[in-house]
Amino acid sequence: MTAVVVVGLAVTAWWSRPWESFQHRSERTSDEPVTGQVERATLTSQVRLNGDLTYGGTVALPASVGTITALPGPGTTIKKGKEVYEADGRPIVLFQGPRPFWRALSVGSDPGQDIRQLEENLAALGFFSGKPDEIFDWRTRQAVRDWQHSLGVPETGAFSPGDVVVARAPGIRIAQITAALGQQAASPATYTETTLRVVAKLTAAQARELRVGTPVTVILPDGTEAKTTLSALDPGGRPISGSDQTTSPTATIEFPNQSKVAKAGPTSVRVVVGDKSNESETLVVPVTALVATPDGGYAVEISANGRTVRTPVEVGLVADARAQILNSGSNIEGKSGPVLKAGDLVVLAQ
Repeated sequence: MTAVVVVGLAVTAWWSRPWESFQHRSERTSDEPVTGQVERATLTSQVRLNGDLTYGGTVALPASVGTITALPGPGTTIKKGKEVYEADGRPIVLFQGPRPFWRALSVGSDPGQDIRQLEENLAALGFFSGKPDEIFDWRTRQAVRDWQHSLGVPETGAFSPGDVVVARAPGIRIAQITAALGQQAASPATYTETTLRVVAKLTAAQARELRVGTPVTVILPDGTEAKTTLSALDPGGRPISGSDQTTSPTATIEFPNQSKVAKAGPTSVRVVVGDKSNESETLVVPVTALVATPDGGYAVEISANGRTVRTPVEVGLVADARAQILNSGSNIEGKSGPVLKAGDLVVLAQ
């Protein structure tokens, strides 16, 4: 039987009474398995994780319409209504919305959601005073002319989708320049969101037990601490394109005040979730007792009276080479086996 050591499970702080060795060292023959004892220990409510401070995933800007004549620098933050880059000597401006523009718009264009999106952006920039709708009329034309005048481009009153790039957020941060001056029909750059956040991987058990709004302390590389709360939990399990694997559970931590994390920039951080206010006894086994099962779970093998019996277990947190057992045997829905209890001996990997 082969025991598989759990790798990548999050670490939590353990507060324990003096420990006796897990390993059962009574006299045994060479054929007898090495065993460890199941015990109960006091576990604090703190969960310690490793996370990445990041601006999020990168998105490529659409290919330019015309020749690229000016580019922003990496790290530049661009707000809605401002120039992202330049093509054929004219500014390409950032607009906000859920979809890209796909057609030229002018008086007489068929009604559509793209017209509403155009009017919403022009209204936000102070050029359209009416209530945005799906009709491109004389008011829309005048708003487009006023906007074009502010940019110093010909005031045609007609809108071309190549005049803007559309992002879901009201601002973007240039991540990497992907084209050179003089190129045509090329994506000029990739971009991210403008605010830093922490993304940390979780075990399935942690994803079920943690709660949005729980206090969080993020420890930056220089030892500075940024306190906030847990913003979102993703249970994972979504298929990964081109693979037979699925996404991992994750926690996301936002920072309403970016001042501390902005100084650090994208980096690896440590995360402490919760506090020590709720301590409780929990069942623990040596981590080398865990055996990976075909269904993606874990089991342990109980040794008693010269026999070993495998029982499924649900694993929680891991620390100091010990694993927390949340449930076992017939306590796990749809699975059978003896229920693990303190004092049992479990087989360890050698």
